[in-house]
Amino acid sequence: MHGLLMVAALLSAVSADTVREEFKSDLSDATITVRVNGMLLVNKYLNPMNINVNTRDGVVRLVGSVEDETQKDMAEELAESTRGVKAVHNDLVIVGTTHGEKQRRSFKQKFIDRKITAVVRSRLVANREFKGLKIGVETVNNVVTLHGVVASEIQKTRIGQISGRGEDVKRLINNLTVRPKDAVGFIEGIGRQFSDEWIESRVSTAILLNRHISIRVLDVEVDDGLCILTGTVDSRAQRELAARIADSIRGVQGVQNDVRVRDQAPAIKVMEIEDAASN
Repeated sequence: MHGLLMVAALLSAVSADTVREEFKSDLSDATITVRVNGMLLVNKYLNPMNINVNTRDGVVRLVGSVEDETQKDMAEELAESTRGVKAVHNDLVIVGTTHGEKQRRSFKQKFIDRKITAVVRSRLVANREFKGLKIGVETVNNVVTLHGVVASEIQKTRIGQISGRGEDVKRLINNLTVRPKDAVGFIEGIGRQFSDEWIESRVSTAILLNRHISIRVLDVEVDDGLCILTGTVDSRAQRELAARIADSIRGVQGVQNDVRVRDQAPAIKVMEIEDAASN
């Protein structure tokens, strides 16, 4: 009996020591992260809002965007020179200073596009079948683009049919991502939803703070640790950047990058969607 108690005491002591060491490591990593962020903050050539710093066991990972190779090297050198840093992984994306431009639209055209978007959104909100879904709607020159995550191909088709109605809609681009929901218990489902929503808010904030990404047409949804990115951006560099930022957030188990580059998304005509549904 005494032997069992001694073993239990030893295991408890080892466990306590392990917890203390992990706590010290996390505290040290947090200190290093603060120091690196401070170095970036005082450098007038770098925008710290565009760079995320993550530290694990003294190894710093830089994720985000810069405008040229010089800034990328500068950020790495600053991180390497910070006290306590053992190594640096530089995953910064060079975006550049030029951004894709949307087609120029007259005031009248912008008004028509806003009206179409409002009508489509109101139809989707009024439909109980789609309650709880986050569907992004964008209209440019009478062309409606949908993005977001749905549970089935049937939902994707139905949403496309509803969104494509109306004389003003010339074309529909259905970029909805289909991801079936796994069946889980009630308590487990609540816990998973809370965790996913917390991670989702962190990913959304990190992307929002990066000025090189057009957040207006980029949506984030986290499902059981899988981060699903949908929407439209102006360049391949922005698409890659969004995925890297999401992947750098603690709690993200994987990234499904369904973001499309503007003017490269496949076009789906309204008539084709209606014909497919009728067959």
